[in-house]
Amino acid sequence: MDETTVNTIKLLIKDNRRLAEDLRQIKTEQEQLLDRLVRLEMNQQTLGSPQASVRDYLLDLPLTRILQVYHETPQLLEPLCYRVAINPDQSSQNPVLDSYHQGNYWVLQLRDQGFFLFPRPADAIRLAGLESLQQLFKTQGEQKTSSHFQFTVKKPAKLELLKRHQRWQLSESGNLEFGEAPLEFSWQQELRGMREQFAEFNQHLQSVGEAGLEATITAQRWQQSLAQAYGNPVSIVINTFMPIAYVIYKGPVLVPCNIITGKICMVLPAWDRGLPWEQSIYAEFHSKSNKNVLRSRPDHPILPNQPYLIELKEESQHTWAIANSYEDASRIVTQLHGHWGPLA
Repeated sequence: MDETTVNTIKLLIKDNRRLAEDLRQIKTEQEQLLDRLVRLEMNQQTLGSPQASVRDYLLDLPLTRILQVYHETPQLLEPLCYRVAINPDQSSQNPVLDSYHQGNYWVLQLRDQGFFLFPRPADAIRLAGLESLQQLFKTQGEQKTSSHFQFTVKKPAKLELLKRHQRWQLSESGNLEFGEAPLEFSWQQELRGMREQFAEFNQHLQSVGEAGLEATITAQRWQQSLAQAYGNPVSIVINTFMPIAYVIYKGPVLVPCNIITGKICMVLPAWDRGLPWEQSIYAEFHSKSNKNVLRSRPDHPILPNQPYLIELKEESQHTWAIANSYEDASRIVTQLHGHWGPLA
């Protein structure tokens, strides 16, 4: 294993440990917050007073920590928040919000910091279509009105108290960013990505061994060099009878491919430069002007509805599946592995 590979693995391990430590710290703080809530609820039941409320308890935490809890486990904050909605009858320049049991927003008071407004996470999809969101928050990114509506609160809106427990007025707009997953932080995404990389690395290492792994890393460098020289592949063509493939770039230029089969199947370039199409052996039985792209039948057992070409040689019945990327080509080889045969 070369030095670059070793250094990459060391860096992944170091980052994984750091992210795991951050995860433990935040989980500990969340457990402490949950314990506070439980004790407050017990005290409320003991007092038996209708005036007592968990929401009267002021959290003494910095706003940055509140944002972390909000995005990670917002259910911990809900007992401390008032559900509110914009009062439609108010005509003031700054919106007024009233306590409402079906409101789409939360009001949370922090000790010595004041009142803050958050979108209620459970109502995220419904919020996408509400005009009130634009009245209360400045937004960035692309807003989607689908089941995949996603946002991150960069800064909650700031409120002024008008009537205790019942009414507030906007004093400073908040900031939202669309397109980022709610309830997920970048450190979580990084940690998840690290784990996926380790799993993929270990699986690939078991499949091809150290020598194969080094060859794969080299081929991926060649792939980057080819992209810089020629752009993205025009198409990748895979023989469906045997593991042979080549990639065509603009020019046209052709680069032969290596095919790795096993637990993980991959299609990778065999070197870092192309040769003119006319000089390749494939020009003898694949015309570059051959536009007669066929498609396998919908009930084909291996590759249904797969675009393909037929060799322009009378004595050959070989078919060649067409892919648009190395990833797509690897998927095709994965399907074909152990089931090589015609698409016609």
